[in-house]
Amino acid sequence: MKDYLNVGGKIAIVTGSGRGIGRGIAIELASYGVKVMVCDINDETGESVKKEIIDAGGVAEYCHCDIMKIDDIKNVVAQTVKTYGTVDILINNGGGGEPPCDFDTITDERWDRYIRFNLYSAFYMIREVFPYMKKQNSGKIVNISSGYAIGGGDKCAHYASAKAGVIGLTTSIAKEAAPYNINVNVIPVPTTDTPGLREADFEFVADEIPLIPLGRIAQPLDIANTVLFLISGAADYVTGQIVASNGGKRMLV
Repeated sequence: MKDYLNVGGKIAIVTGSGRGIGRGIAIELASYGVKVMVCDINDETGESVKKEIIDAGGVAEYCHCDIMKIDDIKNVVAQTVKTYGTVDILINNGGGGEPPCDFDTITDERWDRYIRFNLYSAFYMIREVFPYMKKQNSGKIVNISSGYAIGGGDKCAHYASAKAGVIGLTTSIAKEAAPYNINVNVIPVPTTDTPGLREADFEFVADEIPLIPLGRIAQPLDIANTVLFLISGAADYVTGQIVASNGGKRMLV
């Protein structure tokens, strides 16, 4: 029988994988035989995901990583190579926003912070793993953006701008990486049922569901399964693409 995915034994870094979408991605990849480097700024949750993967029979290690710090990014890549020998897959999941705010109240400091948190971090991670993927003439990179990057979002101009930048980063690097058989794609994630969403504001979800043809918001597993496809052998001819797993919600008018 053929192996449709062909991901067993591959080495993946998943940033921000201590909880939420990142946790879902790390666990799903590990369940298919991917060796995962869990990394997060929260050591307690990161170690918990590592244990969860190992207890389920998977392979995982944990490395502390604040994606706002270049030294931490360099360290997590170095530790991954030291532990597993290389890096085959990078999932740039780390990032996030803040409670809604009017664009004209966004200070310079907050603008800079969220651009760095979401866009700079993805660039630095890609730049750090690229030499290993280039040397082995293969690699898969999936960047996590947001539906707000395409359709806009109320009161989150800094976050939406940064995530739009992630899409531009993806499509540009995909062209440069293609000669080395490195695939680079991006998922503009929709509203997803994560602990962060429930802690912030879950009430607006009831208004959003009627806009989604499939009748529900996303679960982390929905995003994880899209990632799984994009890092698999089934997606070897897919690069530079915006793959929106959003239940059919229209993001462009």
